[in-house]
Amino acid sequence: MENPQITRMTLIAVSGIVLFFLSNFLLRYLMGFSGPLASLLLALIIAAYMGWSVAHTLGRTPLLVERARLLWLYGGFLGALFLAFAGYVFLSAELDAVALAMLFLHYLPYPALAHVFLSERLQQVFLKPDVKP
Repeated sequence: MENPQITRMTLIAVSGIVLFFLSNFLLRYLMGFSGPLASLLLALIIAAYMGWSVAHTLGRTPLLVERARLLWLYGGFLGALFLAFAGYVFLSAELDAVALAMLFLHYLPYPALAHVFLSERLQQVFLKPDVKP
């Protein structure tokens, strides 16, 4: 049985969180692009980065414990962040069902797409050797 690389998964999760902050700042505030489409685009880019990083860091598909750790750290931190933002909005203004649903739709693509890009099938795509002519 292979030894799980827990520290590497933690570093990839932390780099995904840092990338979340930097890319949101760049795309939303500096470039003025916002809305659920921006969240979907950023989640896709970050998930692709995380999937590629895992495949090339480990050189194999991640074990279940490694994949779970990465998803729990990444999704859990972003979930706590969005929950804190919802609490702030609730305390400063009214947080109705529509606003809560919109906030959930902004959060959902991040862990969902990370889960997809860490799947066995896509990890095999990232692991294919480069073909030289």
